[in-house]
Amino acid sequence: MHVVVLGAGLAGLATAYELSRAGMAVTLIEKEDYAGGMATSWKKGPYWLDHGPHRFHSRDKQLIEHLYEVLDNEVVTRERMSRIYMQGKFFHYPLKAQNVLANMPKGLLFKAGWDYLTIRVRQWFKKIPDDNFENWVLKRFGRTLYEIFFGTYTSKAWKMPCTEISADWASQRISQANLWDTVKKTLMPPRDGEVRSLVSEFWYPAHGGIGQIGRKYAEKIERMGGVVHLEAPLERIELEGNLAKRVIYRKNGREHVLECDEIVNTIPLSRALEAFQPGISPDVHAAIANLRYSAIVFVYVEVDKPSVSPDHWVYLPEKHLTIHRISEFKNFSDDAAPGDKTVVCCEITCRVGDEHWNLDLEQGAKIAIRDLETLGLVEPGTARGLDLAKLRYAYPVYDLTYKENLEVLKRAAKRVSNFQTTGRQGLYRYNNMDHSIAMGRRIAKTILKGADARADEVAAGQEYFG
Repeated sequence: MHVVVLGAGLAGLATAYELSRAGMAVTLIEKEDYAGGMATSWKKGPYWLDHGPHRFHSRDKQLIEHLYEVLDNEVVTRERMSRIYMQGKFFHYPLKAQNVLANMPKGLLFKAGWDYLTIRVRQWFKKIPDDNFENWVLKRFGRTLYEIFFGTYTSKAWKMPCTEISADWASQRISQANLWDTVKKTLMPPRDGEVRSLVSEFWYPAHGGIGQIGRKYAEKIERMGGVVHLEAPLERIELEGNLAKRVIYRKNGREHVLECDEIVNTIPLSRALEAFQPGISPDVHAAIANLRYSAIVFVYVEVDKPSVSPDHWVYLPEKHLTIHRISEFKNFSDDAAPGDKTVVCCEITCRVGDEHWNLDLEQGAKIAIRDLETLGLVEPGTARGLDLAKLRYAYPVYDLTYKENLEVLKRAAKRVSNFQTTGRQGLYRYNNMDHSIAMGRRIAKTILKGADARADEVAAGQEYFG
């Protein structure tokens, strides 16, 4: 049996790795010139750069052991530190009641508590439906916290009103169930294994940035007999009835044909379906057009000081700042930067083709440095632009109709019996690194055992993903 894997992100790499280890013939094709997908790293001078903050965290011991296996035990552990900058101060995130009490103005604190109590009383008489992000947050945290952080940050990051964002985004990305839950977790920290408790410890490659995972996967897949083709974009998937028979990709200026028994797709599902020959129906094309992505421009700023902050990342909800999140790779691994200097990664969300998407390094650095100086994190004249990167398919947009449009795509994919789709891009799902690896491993198990290992159920619930 020959399995063709589309995409060398973590889900595709994990699939190919497990199948190759079992002795199955595997060919993986990837349009970029590197393996790892969004979780890639590259060297710029003495610095290792990632696409923003990546961290591997999981309660699954087998998955953690798998990471150590792939990285040959060259792993460091870190205790997560992330904060929010708002009201001119830094607040821990997830919110900690003690920190909020110390930093928030007493009048605003009273207003937040009063808003929360008021909305909880109103719930007794008229339930607020969980029909969008705004309502989900309002009924659990009140209007004050919604306006100063949750709503402000989310609308800024997604470039759309919170009333147009699905409540699914809130349930998977806000760790506390409500404001009272925040207070309780401060007074009585949750036990390991509780559904919405925060996993504070995470794992990261000791060397080479987060992209070391992808590089190691690709190296070991080829060592076990698998084939990895980089710079090999998909051209067509030729169908005969309900079976995919051939995958055609382009490399070195010409087309190459792969006969296949199974296809595992981890590239954007819309792009894979558009490669089907014969082509897809008009209703599938319409659904594809209605599924949107938020893009990110990453601006990397070199700073003449050993450290800018102790945080792994900081959220920046306030509207007068253009960047919405910063991260410092030196805090993930000592290998990321020399001792006397550091790099700050500044993220700007956008839509492909808009003014921010079209920024060059000079323009992006000017915006990023201005914001960092406003925050008081860098002194004038101590920072300069180092690099700039862009991701077209960064975040699937969970708008109010995404589920019904996604179902149309999934039904079209299921009509091809030997075509499986998984991973963040293959399922249009905003999941974490560990989820993508788990999905790939389960797809491999499904193929090897001939029984469904339920890869589609990974990261499909309402559990907290943070």
